[in-house]
Amino acid sequence: MIHTVTVNPALDLTYRVPEIVFDDTVRADQVLRAPGGKGINVSRVAARLGHATVAMGFAGGMAGQELRERLEAESVRTWFTPVEGPTRTNAIVQDHNGHQIRVSGPGWPVTRDDVAQLVESVFDLRAPDVLALCGSLLPGMPPDFYADVARRAIADGIRVAVDADGRELQTAVEIGAFLIKPNRYELERLTGREVGTRDDAVAASRPLLERGVTAVITSLGPQGAVLVAGDCALHAYAPHVEIDSAVGAGDAMLAGALVAAVDGEPWETVLRLGVACGTATAMTPGTQLCERHDVEALLPKVVVETL
Repeated sequence: MIHTVTVNPALDLTYRVPEIVFDDTVRADQVLRAPGGKGINVSRVAARLGHATVAMGFAGGMAGQELRERLEAESVRTWFTPVEGPTRTNAIVQDHNGHQIRVSGPGWPVTRDDVAQLVESVFDLRAPDVLALCGSLLPGMPPDFYADVARRAIADGIRVAVDADGRELQTAVEIGAFLIKPNRYELERLTGREVGTRDDAVAASRPLLERGVTAVITSLGPQGAVLVAGDCALHAYAPHVEIDSAVGAGDAMLAGALVAAVDGEPWETVLRLGVACGTATAMTPGTQLCERHDVEALLPKVVVETL
C-alpha cells in the first residue's frame, strides 16, 4: 500500500490548440481535465499498475470535489482534509508542435487547525508500506511540516519517500528518508555539486546515503536516470519514443519505483519500472499519465547498466 500526501493538489486543464498565438483568440481542438499534483500523480500511476493507494492532502470547493471524483474513478482511494479555500486550477496550453505554456494557480492559505487535522488524518488509516510526501507547501503551513510527519511515520515503522525541492528535500535527508527522487538541478541545489553526467549523479548521491537516505533516484532527462543505494549504482537508458508531453513523467517514475520497491523487487527492477513509467507518460498528451500496456511494452526496452 502506498499513501501519498499532496498538500497543494490541482485540477489540471489542458487546452490543445493548433498554434499558440498571442493577443488573439485561439480555439482549442480538445480540453483535457485531470487531477494534478506530484503525489496525486504518484497515486494515479500506482493504481494503474494495480497497486492499492490512498491520496491525501487538502481539497476544497468545486475543483476539490471534482478532484475527488476523478481520482475515485481511477481506483484511487481519497482521504482529503476539507478546507474552506478552493483547490487550485492549473492551465496548460499545448500546440501541435508540443510547445507549452503552463500556468500554475496559487494555493489557498490554510490555518493551523487545517494542518493539525491533516496530520492526524495521515495516521488515521492502517499504516502503509510507504508514505510519499510530494510537492511544495501551502501558505500558512509550518516549514517543518514534512519533518514532523516523516519522523512520526518513521517512528511507526513506515518508510518515507520525498519528492520535493529546497527545504523539503533537505528535510528528507535529515530524517533519513527511504527514497528521494530529485532531478539533476534539485540534486545540485541539495548537494552544492555540479551534476552534468551520470558519474556526477553517483558522486553527489553517495554522501546522502552516508547521512541516512536509503536510495536516491536522480532523473537526468534524455540521459535517463541513476539509482544509488548501498553499494549499488545503476544507470537506466530510456527507450527512444515520440514525446508528446513530459508533464508528470517524473511523478510517474517515482510511482513505478515505489511499486517495485514495495513488492520487494531488486534495485534494478525498481529503476527499470520507474523509467518505463516515466517514458510511457512522456508519450501522452497534456497532463495525462502512462497506461499499463505501454509500460509493459517498454519494460524490456529499458537498458540498465551497473556503474
